[in-house]
Amino acid sequence: MRDTTQSGDPELRRALGLIAITAFGVGDILGAGVYGLVGRIAGMVGNAAWMSYVVAGLTAALTGLTYAEFASRYPRAGGAAHFCQSVFHNSFITFFVIYFVVLSGLFSIGTSSRIFSNYAMANLPGAPAFLRDYAAPLIFVLMICVVAVRGIVLSSAANAVCTVIEVSGLLAIIAMGLRWLGSVNYMEFAPAQSETITSGHLSMIVFSGASMAFFAFIGFEDLTNLSEEVRDPERNIPLAICLAILITTLIYCSIAVVCVSVLSPAALSASGSPLIDVVSRAAPGFPIWIYSIIPAFAVFNTALLNLLMASRIMYGMSRQDSRILPSALAYIHPAWRTPVVGVAVSFVVVAGLIIFIREVTVLAAGAASFLLVVFLLLHVALLKVKLTAGYARAAFQVPAIVPVLGILTTIVLLTRQETGALRTAGLLAVVGFALYASNRLIRGKIVVEAID
Repeated sequence: MRDTTQSGDPELRRALGLIAITAFGVGDILGAGVYGLVGRIAGMVGNAAWMSYVVAGLTAALTGLTYAEFASRYPRAGGAAHFCQSVFHNSFITFFVIYFVVLSGLFSIGTSSRIFSNYAMANLPGAPAFLRDYAAPLIFVLMICVVAVRGIVLSSAANAVCTVIEVSGLLAIIAMGLRWLGSVNYMEFAPAQSETITSGHLSMIVFSGASMAFFAFIGFEDLTNLSEEVRDPERNIPLAICLAILITTLIYCSIAVVCVSVLSPAALSASGSPLIDVVSRAAPGFPIWIYSIIPAFAVFNTALLNLLMASRIMYGMSRQDSRILPSALAYIHPAWRTPVVGVAVSFVVVAGLIIFIREVTVLAAGAASFLLVVFLLLHVALLKVKLTAGYARAAFQVPAIVPVLGILTTIVLLTRQETGALRTAGLLAVVGFALYASNRLIRGKIVVEAID
């Protein structure tokens, strides 16, 4: 492969195979969600919390299949924004897809930084509040930026190490909890919910838990933004998406079952570090400090992949003649071959989130809400492709029922999001509209062409 374009500008390096890109997916999906939210989901749903992970996993799978076909059709950096651009040819839609996907990634990095701080400070109860709330999260984000700017090979190596550590840690928890399996009724809902006996109401409780659990599945969509750094992307990206979702769904359901077997849903919900509490009871002699370190690797991995995603979207959507993002974001470092300006912009935004938003659930719900809107648009776009003549046959195709079911499940999860999260998303959508309007006033009519 050429290392430069015809104009002599450096290109991204194709260094990732199927195993490496699948590890990226597993490492990105696992991490912040399971370590930070499993207790909240158990408290909401009860012993049947695993059902919420199944529903969230099925929703992710439907969306993942939609992404897989689009990745096969358009294997270029840009992800959802590039896919919508290629189908709708509408600058307004494309801008908001970019805006919401990047926001979801940055909110997810902010969530990871908070969870990192909570677990890192678990053995330091006397630590100053400033260290826990601001210094530790900011240092965490700075570290992932340093790794990201030094190149995709280093990022891949860091991802592989973190993925092995976090998967091993979760599998160890499952092993510790094996003797507790069968100790509770896994079809039992939280007492407050079980008083309402209608199956329709209970299904909504499961979907409410799934709306929160869905945050734990965010990450599979990032793989499409690495298409220009993957060998044989038309084959490897779809396979990696499917494998990553399957692997993580099995792990999540197992962790949920073990957690409610060892501790009550109420105890899990009240804990700031639920997996540490599970290990403390399931294996009293186990050195608990290890589970203050493993989550750090897990959330580092999640944050790193989200940073790679956000910076590559900025790169992919700012390098065209008809760009809708500033051309400075397309700058590639000549030695490291990374979009360093996009990484720097991401750091500044996440630092602002850390300073002004301290609640983990607000950051997590915001990230999920932004992506659910984007996923809804992607399902609509694929359905349009399926129903419109003239589109070439893709190397990887799914039946039309996939985007139809994706639309329905995505809408249901959106309606089950917390009001506060939806209000935040709406406010930021207004900000995005103002940015788009300003762009039009400065540059005139914005015409965005599909990237071939």
